[in-house]
Amino acid sequence: MKLTTDMYLGNPDFDNAIFMLDVVPTTATKHLFATSEGLTPEPMDEVAWFLPAFLNPAYNLFFILAPNVGAHWAISCSQVQIEGENQVVKMSETVPTGMGLNAVNMVDPTAAITLVNYLTTMETRGVGRLVLPPELS
Repeated sequence: MKLTTDMYLGNPDFDNAIFMLDVVPTTATKHLFATSEGLTPEPMDEVAWFLPAFLNPAYNLFFILAPNVGAHWAISCSQVQIEGENQVVKMSETVPTGMGLNAVNMVDPTAAITLVNYLTTMETRGVGRLVLPPELS
């Protein structure tokens, strides 16, 4: 399925969409995940990686790259609370990629489209692909 900026963004059914990874983030591959601002994922623990996706005084979202769909690597989302300049003090449980994008869409639709464009770039680079539940495809 090809990801487009207007395909499902804002649709409640899009909440279940998940971006599955074909490339596992490592120090050697993290450049493949670079954002247009030059941000790359950073290790979160021994397995998972994180990448700030949306930072706003009212709402902060990180992409979490981990084997969190069974044993398969995917990008899920976590709402984070940040204090000071960059101190993460609280993280929510992860949710599917689509749910995170829809949450950003409620706060800043332009930023949500930018995030969809980022994932489209990842798909073009062969890093991963959007997977939708069967009832949405």
